[in-house]
Amino acid sequence: MKTVIRITAVIFFFSFALSGCYYDKESELYPNAACGDTTVVTYDLSIKPIMVANCNVCHSAANPSGNVITSTYEGCSVVAKSGLLWYSVNWEGPRNTQMPQGATDTLSICDRTKIRKWIDAGSPNN
Repeated sequence: MKTVIRITAVIFFFSFALSGCYYDKESELYPNAACGDTTVVTYDLSIKPIMVANCNVCHSAANPSGNVITSTYEGCSVVAKSGLLWYSVNWEGPRNTQMPQGATDTLSICDRTKIRKWIDAGSPNN
């Protein structure tokens, strides 16, 4: 009987102790903490740097993969207004449309927040 109580106590202790152990990414818990101020998102200061860092290698005017251009405001605005930009960077479709291509995860929450706000504002050239 004492052995059963001891085993039960050990199982209870470890299940209680381990239930508090978990890992969360700070960026997922506090998505806007590292983004700074996202109340005003502009093409030049917010969107263009994201495109340069993640998209323009494959989607420049000189090399428009999939006939998509993200290296100019005009091209980026077209894919934003069509819904393709959000669909692709938020991974809401088939694997072959998930961008950046070959990535193992979506763009950061911060970058996606900026893109969403820019699209919701009508994709202005500001």
